[in-house]
Amino acid sequence: MNAVTTRAVPGQEHWTQSNGKKLFMAEKRSVSGPAKATILLVHGSSMGSQGFDLQIPGDPDASIPDWFASRGFDIWRMDFLGYGRSDKPADHLATVAQGVPDLLAATDYIFKTRNTGPLMLVGFSSGALRAALFAQHHPDRVKRLALDAMVYTGKGSPTLKKRAEKLSVWKSSVTRPIDPAFLMSTMTRDIRRPRCRAA
Repeated sequence: MNAVTTRAVPGQEHWTQSNGKKLFMAEKRSVSGPAKATILLVHGSSMGSQGFDLQIPGDPDASIPDWFASRGFDIWRMDFLGYGRSDKPADHLATVAQGVPDLLAATDYIFKTRNTGPLMLVGFSSGALRAALFAQHHPDRVKRLALDAMVYTGKGSPTLKKRAEKLSVWKSSVTRPIDPAFLMSTMTRDIRRPRCRAA
């Protein structure tokens, strides 16, 4: 089997509406002929979907869309309402349940635009909860479901324990400010450092 090299793939921006609000989507298409399948990436609560498509010099595999498009898949990402380039209604809480109509609008658009069948959904963190709830309500739209970093009950989660300490802060606003240090922590907080053993 020949190794596949990830390459930068041109993307296309799309817009649709969910509950009368603008919903941003982006697509990258298979570079090796007709797509094997169509994937929709579902982001979590910390940030929008741009983090899926990082362009890092020297690291071609940093972009999930580029990786899959280089291997024969059409792949989409979207920003839920309240995130990224989608509309941000002042009173929108962006709950897991509120993600379902956004996913319904996104899948409607993809089906109409590309005449594709059911999609492969890949959800990350609270995006895994949104993707799972969507699949429960609309199983006919989901061909495969992959859930990454899904917190089911939250029991024993160090991250959620730290967040609970700031519960009053979270309740005081519908927005969640983030900074470079926070972004870096999302990529380093789960790294397990090797332990040295005594000889």
